Amino acid sequence: MGDKFQLIHDVSPGTTGWTVKVIVAEKFSPRVAQRSPTKYQNLTLMDSEGSTVQATLYGQNITAFQDELLLGKTYLISNALVKETNAEYKAKSGEIQWTISGRTRIRRVEENNSNLLISTYSFTDFEDLPKYMDSNVDISVIGMIIDIKPRRIIQTRFGKECQVQDLVLVNKRFDTVLLTMWETFVDNECKYICQNLRKKLVLIGKHLKVTSFNGLSISTKADSSFFIDGEFELVEEFKSWGHTNSEIIDNMISEKHYLTSTPSKLSSKLSVPTDEKDFTEIKNIQGLKTVKQFFWIKGKASVKVLNQTYWYMSCNNCNKISSENYGDIYPCVFCKCTDAKAIPRAKVYMQLTDPTGYINATAIGNPAEYFLQSNAEILMNQTLIPTAASMRLSMDEDEIFYVKAITQELSPDCKFEILFIINPSQIAGDKNKGKAPVEHIGEPIKFLEPTTKRSLFHSDTDDAQSSKKKCDKSTIEITKKNQ
Repeated sequence: MGDKFQLIHDVSPGTTGWTVKVIVAEKFSPRVAQRSPTKYQNLTLMDSEGSTVQATLYGQNITAFQDELLLGKTYLISNALVKETNAEYKAKSGEIQWTISGRTRIRRVEENNSNLLISTYSFTDFEDLPKYMDSNVDISVIGMIIDIKPRRIIQTRFGKECQVQDLVLVNKRFDTVLLTMWETFVDNECKYICQNLRKKLVLIGKHLKVTSFNGLSISTKADSSFFIDGEFELVEEFKSWGHTNSEIIDNMISEKHYLTSTPSKLSSKLSVPTDEKDFTEIKNIQGLKTVKQFFWIKGKASVKVLNQTYWYMSCNNCNKISSENYGDIYPCVFCKCTDAKAIPRAKVYMQLTDPTGYINATAIGNPAEYFLQSNAEILMNQTLIPTAASMRLSMDEDEIFYVKAITQELSPDCKFEILFIINPSQIAGDKNKGKAPVEHIGEPIKFLEPTTKRSLFHSDTDDAQSSKKKCDKSTIEITKKNQ
């Protein structure tokens, strides 16, 4: 980038006559300030030494400069307003902040500094994603986009409707992971991806988080940023790999196994506690009132209330409760999908116990099928009160549970949902043998043949309530989902 211009650290409040050559390292979506109706947009600018500064556009300047400051491009900038960052934002934004306005001089420089930019990224391997699950740690990833699911609408626990859309990324080992895009990313990035999906775009994402939703997935944050088919050597190498392996990738897209189960290679890397003291004792979470926490618990589960509905009819796009008949195509009132399909989903209300106490918890989807050792379609057709001969109702040995605690709308106490159920002996087998045979985990009862593909942790997530095969539409209640 040359060294005849000032560097970012040379510029401070009061400095005059300066010009800095920078690359636009990050460009975030415009947002509305929390304490005023002012609209603003943040950018991260980087100089030749890798130093960065946050630059901000306000109001009409966002539109005025939208074609001037392009992501990944290099510019000469002078006469921006330089000021100290407010104390409460210094930890995240740095000591100094620039404000770009009509007085700021900006000139495009035809230089390719992509290698400098990409050198600042530290990519997280797909296999290592479980280490950061539900930790809110920032990660960066690179992957090829091979599929995109329909846009859906969800409702947060604050009552706000949000639009989300899931991408499927694949890496060079053919591992896949879902990336959930929220709000403005749906309008911008997802719209472009839908129009160019056949090109097998390569995505670089920064400031993402790993969640336990859908087994294990990645999600955007407010400050996430993306390069899609950016001009990087790394991207060109990825595109070349994709071309060489196009037949394998096309088969993956055609079969879509990634939509029904979490890849085994990701599953085997799940960071399960190995020391007994790292598990949470149930007595310590009884009567819990804190919002949205996650716990590892070692214990047993059993069904105490036999006369319950072990399935509900759901939308195949958002998993919300449906009043339609099995197989019907209908417009979902929750996610707004116009061609949703009504499918059954397993669920079970059970008691989770360890030597210190018990809690009541719900398992939905894959963990419910694993516990019951049955599948949703079989459960839907079950007409009699179940017995131990028709499904599993209790565990003989301790297993490991990953549990989410979330607040209830009409109760001060938390409710608990089981996200994963893991067989301890299989974890030990994985450590001793390198990789456990996934299909041997949670052996099903011989005369029940679950249709869902098994993985090392049996997981799914959903906030829907129980339903009958056909119910009064007026009784449908919107169940709130946490972001």
